[in-house]
Amino acid sequence: MKYGDRIRILRETLRLTQKEMAKKLEISQTYLCDIEKGKIEANARVLFGITRIFGVRMLWLLEGIGEMFFPYFNILRNVVSEKGNIYIFSYINEISLLMEKGELVLFKLSADNMEPFFLAGDEVLVDVTENKMENLGVYLFEVESKRVLKRFVGGSLMKLTNDKPVQKNNDIIFNSSIKCIGRAAWIIRKL
Repeated sequence: MKYGDRIRILRETLRLTQKEMAKKLEISQTYLCDIEKGKIEANARVLFGITRIFGVRMLWLLEGIGEMFFPYFNILRNVVSEKGNIYIFSYINEISLLMEKGELVLFKLSADNMEPFFLAGDEVLVDVTENKMENLGVYLFEVESKRVLKRFVGGSLMKLTNDKPVQKNNDIIFNSSIKCIGRAAWIIRKL
């Protein structure tokens, strides 16, 4: 199965028409149709848009590995309703309950090193129950008493890296002194 098929499955799961999904992604319906049919490949903006807007895991989207949605997506989808381009919390109690249980923590990103996916000023809900690192995951780490949001890259040389290409030289080699707090589950962005 190719990722175009997975985009179609996602769209059908969310009960969206091609026209509705294309509008949310700010692309044409024809372009989305061609992606779903495997005629063309989606660009990075579209792929990141799918993960950001619909809460889809990139690893599932590209490789079909793991769960389709980030943890708590089904809850948060009901919590966050879209009106224009402004996200309004209409069910803050559910998020508060998860935070009270200690399952979610809020982290404010002060640096721009995770652009384009995360921006400086974003508040990130972090799922602390998911602190086992997987390839391509974005996690909150404690490094030398500082909390940092980094992408974990596995392989023979496990490292923590930025998404912003000009800041790739800030990679950190993962070692036992680094504590993984949890996986980034949702972004709260003020527009």
